[in-house]
Amino acid sequence: MLATLLLAAAQPSIASSQIINQSPNLCDIRDFGAIADDQQPDTKAIQAAIDQCGDRGGKVVVPSGRYLLGQTQLRSNMELYLAPGSILQASTNLADFAPQKAIHEGGEHRPFIFGAGISNVSITGLGVIDGSGPAYWGKEDRDRIRFGLILQGCNNVKVRDISIRDTPMFLMGVMDCDNVVVDGVTLTAPADSPNTDGLQVIDSHDVRISNCLISVGDDGIVPKMRNRMIERLQVNNCRITSDDGAIKFGTRSSSGMRDSLFSDITITDSRYGIAMFMLHGGVYENIRFSNIRIATGGRHARHFPIFADIDDRSGSLDFQNKETRALGRIHGLTFDGIDVSTGGNIMIGGHPQSPVTDLSIRNLRMRVSKAQDLPKLKGKPLGNRTFKPVPGSSDFTTQNAHIVLGNVAGAQLTGIDVKPTDEASKRPMLALPGSSGIVLDGKVQSK
Repeated sequence: MLATLLLAAAQPSIASSQIINQSPNLCDIRDFGAIADDQQPDTKAIQAAIDQCGDRGGKVVVPSGRYLLGQTQLRSNMELYLAPGSILQASTNLADFAPQKAIHEGGEHRPFIFGAGISNVSITGLGVIDGSGPAYWGKEDRDRIRFGLILQGCNNVKVRDISIRDTPMFLMGVMDCDNVVVDGVTLTAPADSPNTDGLQVIDSHDVRISNCLISVGDDGIVPKMRNRMIERLQVNNCRITSDDGAIKFGTRSSSGMRDSLFSDITITDSRYGIAMFMLHGGVYENIRFSNIRIATGGRHARHFPIFADIDDRSGSLDFQNKETRALGRIHGLTFDGIDVSTGGNIMIGGHPQSPVTDLSIRNLRMRVSKAQDLPKLKGKPLGNRTFKPVPGSSDFTTQNAHIVLGNVAGAQLTGIDVKPTDEASKRPMLALPGSSGIVLDGKVQSK
């Protein structure tokens, strides 16, 4: 009798499970013809699953296994779920990736997986998007896939827990979007892989990046600003290793960025910990960096745990027009609770006509070992491109000091603990060329 009752109680549960699995809003790519690990293209099958499940709240399921495919387009009101052990592998035939208009780029690019003008989308699971980078690296930019995953003009998007690796050029992009969550995502490419930026955030509002692991061959997290200000960008609890800039603002900076927070971040083996290039006449304002650990390193001759510079690209390699723009501004930066290990130095430089203003550095612990010979390392970093600086631009990179504040008008420094770990690494702590209103622990250093 007891066995009969238990069986009867269990039957509705089994029936409910079957109903859920057969739901028209659940699309298993195998039901559309995708076959794992057969080395045959699954593009049509996966796109068909997206097209059927998209726009009506459907969930596209990619089961465990490797699926070869070309360019794939996401739809609104859908979830793409990459099950543990699943791999979406990019085709090595460039013809499988149609050129798409790149917002604000003035041209086209060839993304792998993309969404354009869509809303209410989730990309989840523990699976992998693999860009087949080794088949493309070494080729010209025009002959490579650009972005393993890119969202353009989208709203209300969540990307959680997936991995993106080895995209031929740029791993992930969020461009001209609003309300985007990137959480628990892993972005990786070899340290010597070309142009493998981890995550570009371009002209977007309310992007929240957290709990991510980024280890790439170019820049890690890259805010770029063309037509619209980036506002309320939050980056929290991430680990970044980068061959160039772990956190790199610009070099595109025509609009700017404001009201943003970077906190609880660990940066290792990077040329720049935080780099802020202001080259196109925009503004960086009200931006806070809190509780960040930076250990510089890598193959480059110079390391900067923190680098900020105002210059101009007018009259040289200009991405949008040849008009001369006004100099950009950097205002209201706060660095609080920064722990640095480096052989380089901190350099924050304004322009004589546009000084850095309202700067705060608090609770900085900096240990310098195997110090680089700064006066011999000439040439101001210009964002990996050669251009003719605007007349009167300053270059403070040869100043022999652990912290250089050049053309800064107004700064508060408190709790600064800078120590060399060996005799050869001793330098003056602070250099203030062209600066005024610098206060260190309540004492005015430069009037």
